[in-house]
Amino acid sequence: MKFSLIVLIGVAIAAALSPASEQQTTDNQQRTTNDNQRTKHFRLNKNRVAIDGYDPVSYFKGGPKKGSASQAYDFDGVIYWFANAENLAEFKKNPAKYEPVWGGWCGHAMALRGEKVEINPECYKIVNGRNVLFFKTFYANALTNWEKEIKTTPENTLMAKGDDFWGKTIVK
Repeated sequence: MKFSLIVLIGVAIAAALSPASEQQTTDNQQRTTNDNQRTKHFRLNKNRVAIDGYDPVSYFKGGPKKGSASQAYDFDGVIYWFANAENLAEFKKNPAKYEPVWGGWCGHAMALRGEKVEINPECYKIVNGRNVLFFKTFYANALTNWEKEIKTTPENTLMAKGDDFWGKTIVK
């Protein structure tokens, strides 16, 4: 009788714990899927580092500065480098504030055509508290084109279009 009662209690405990364990596995699988979606669509180098290793917080503190691999942080599958421990700590408090919009692709191309176009990490604009990066070479500057565009299309409209295109991009 005692053995049957112990077995019955053990089975009840295992059954009670099983859904939580299954839920944890499902949560981990979902997190991995989300990380893969992000890394699939974000502009990353071969080591999964965003913004060519520039510190995302530095854009909000006077301008872009190169980060260091010794100050690296993996946020949902995307690795960011930081210039110092203070910026790393600040990023950890609110990553969404500091991540570049639209996966770090060119803001002008994303807002107008929904295209992933390379950027120059030193060509940027903070728009409504969001870091928008732009393509720039010796011959072309997408930030200059953006500035021309906002003379006829409100900047908030361009940002909304970019958000819409990006939303469609990351579900592909």
